Amino acid sequence: MNHEPKLPRDEVDEREWALQEQAFHAERLGFAPTDNTTVLRYRAVARVLRQPMDENLPAGFAQRVAIQARRRAVVDMRFELYMSWTLLGVLIAMLATLAALHGLAWLQLVESILPVHALMNPWLLALAVFVALPVALPHALNRLISSR
Repeated sequence: MNHEPKLPRDEVDEREWALQEQAFHAERLGFAPTDNTTVLRYRAVARVLRQPMDENLPAGFAQRVAIQARRRAVVDMRFELYMSWTLLGVLIAMLATLAALHGLAWLQLVESILPVHALMNPWLLALAVFVALPVALPHALNRLISSR
């Protein structure tokens, strides 16, 4: 057999983790190299990670990176916002077109299924109030606070 047997993903991950830990432990304690090439590669990684960085980061590096990331996030969000509004406009135009073409047929179908007096049910009115209240209340509170 020229290749390793197929192991489930979890067993492969566990085996790799164990090899990495063995290599880091051997490198830290200075053990002699083994004949396992995977462990030797992980030891090389451990050796490089233990070395200090060659050069220091410039002053204000973190602040500049944060500003740049924030700027890119705003640009990305602006594009998504424009695309969302465009999609909403297209969907409203499609709905208006469908309503103009087939609205009367839909209205007749709704009237045949649901009589008009059923819409005057007090429970439907209560449902409409409880759906509209969470939407309208924050706007009303913001206007009240901003007017002071």
